[in-house]
Amino acid sequence: MRVLIVGGGIAGLSTAIALKEKGIEAEIIEKHSGWRSGGAGLHLPGNAVVPMDRLGIREAVEAQSFTFHEIRYCDQKDNKLFSLNLSDDTWPQFQGISRDAFHKILVDKAGNVLVRFGSEIKALSHKQSTADTSVSVEFSDGKVSEYDLVIAADGINSSTRGMLFGPELKPVSADITCWRWTTKITNLTEPHFMLGGGKVFLLMPIGNDRAYVFASLSDPTGKFVSPNSLTSDVEVIQREFTEFGGLVPGILKQLEQDGPVLPGDLMQMLVPQWVKGACVLVGDAAHGTLPTMAQGASMAMEDALVLADELENKSSIQEALVAYQARRIERAQWVQHQSLKRMGLARLKARPLVFLRNKLMTAAGAKILASGWRPLIDKAF
Repeated sequence: MRVLIVGGGIAGLSTAIALKEKGIEAEIIEKHSGWRSGGAGLHLPGNAVVPMDRLGIREAVEAQSFTFHEIRYCDQKDNKLFSLNLSDDTWPQFQGISRDAFHKILVDKAGNVLVRFGSEIKALSHKQSTADTSVSVEFSDGKVSEYDLVIAADGINSSTRGMLFGPELKPVSADITCWRWTTKITNLTEPHFMLGGGKVFLLMPIGNDRAYVFASLSDPTGKFVSPNSLTSDVEVIQREFTEFGGLVPGILKQLEQDGPVLPGDLMQMLVPQWVKGACVLVGDAAHGTLPTMAQGASMAMEDALVLADELENKSSIQEALVAYQARRIERAQWVQHQSLKRMGLARLKARPLVFLRNKLMTAAGAKILASGWRPLIDKAF
């Protein structure tokens, strides 16, 4: 079986590893000239433990991550609203890790998987035979090859998805601008979420006295992500989050020494169909989601394992792809809807609404937070 994986991020590498375990060798193409992790930090909730274990990377991740036993939510002045206790035996391990470290673990696990850097798909076409449909792929260098299966793992802005289902199928902006970076910090033992008026500031320990920082604000006009802005990202962050308390002032003061600061526009990608011919979407290409439940990496790893299982168990590639989508789409879209609902609480700006939100979070925040992760932990994928 000739298999092409488009994209060398978490979804693409996880798929290559899962297929390799089934005796299926895949080829990865990556548009960049070398490996790029594409982020700053990564939250791996408890439901990430099983897919990491099955991919054979759990021990390596645990050796380089920071395990935490509580998640803390506060208002923008750092007054505690609630905390979720993760220390009892009913919760699997929750971890924070640098995205570079996690990506390198996947690269190392993938081993000798064939990777072609600086390569993209220019065009693809389906070829129907009496058995399965194959795919003819023309690459950016003009070469043409035929594959039994093409797996699009090229992210939320997947160009492969556009070739398959049309360019009108695009991610939808949540009208929230964000920035991600890492900073040096000591004595931080749990993720620390701070909620302001239309603003969120997150600190998450990732080990070695470092923390992943995520700052976001409601930005319906897109003025903070304008490429023509004369104000730097550092200046915007320092100005817009100056009213936050706790550890934030110190972090803002050292922001120019940290970095790089990665700006972004939070988006969601709802795709009703993941399969076309002998092509299939995995990871963010299929179900890019908002970060409020920290499920991007977990869902990508689950996709990879389920796809590999179905390719091993079904008599044809087409049967396997149909079964893969049937097993995955409801769970992935449930995560998307839950993430979107939670983001609604972060959008609130008016003081009366922020006051009511904080009251709600104090009374029921732990229960709300647990209700998102618990079904993903308790129900096998």
